[in-house]
Amino acid sequence: LSMGMSDDFEVAVEEGATMVRIGRAIFGPRLEQGEG
Repeated sequence: LSMGMSDDFEVAVEEGATMVRIGRAIFGPRLEQGEG
């Protein structure tokens, strides 16, 4: 299993990642407790 995340997905794909988590790139940052 090889993974990357929103901040490094381009490099992760170049390096052969088989799974990339891009939630923040789509949904934005999580709200802090008590916000929203």
